[in-house]
Amino acid sequence: MDAAEPGGRSWASMLVCKLWKAISRALFAEFLATGLYVFFGVGSVMRWPTALPSVLQIAITFNLVTAMAVQVTWKASGAHANPAVTLAFLVGSHISLPRAVAYVAAQLVGATVGAALLYGVMPGDIRETLGINVPSPKSSALWLFPSSSLHLKTCLHPYPIS
Repeated sequence: MDAAEPGGRSWASMLVCKLWKAISRALFAEFLATGLYVFFGVGSVMRWPTALPSVLQIAITFNLVTAMAVQVTWKASGAHANPAVTLAFLVGSHISLPRAVAYVAAQLVGATVGAALLYGVMPGDIRETLGINVPSPKSSALWLFPSSSLHLKTCLHPYPIS
């Protein structure tokens, strides 16, 4: 017979309750971190008609949202916020396989919810591609031709190298 506390709960049920709280807190932290990362990160690359964001603005946004997500969730889950980081922790034997699978599932759901929220709050004319990368016609570094061949343009050669 299990020893019971005055409240009538056994030690085993209390342990399961504490374990469930810790696991659900960690999974919510991963969900939240990845959702915030996708929402603000992808939101920073949206093509506004009045002013396109610069590479510096996008980089600063991604770095600030990463710092915020890590600061908010590092105690609860280790702030992986990315399936690649979770995989690295798994390969390095810092987390177990079931925990890694649960973290990746929470991260994928968080990323999907973050993208859906961004899609919902963006005006229709701006969210066309939702931040998909498109080569700029003014880019001097890369030229992408319809033949699907990638040509590099350097300062020495005024025309694309074939």
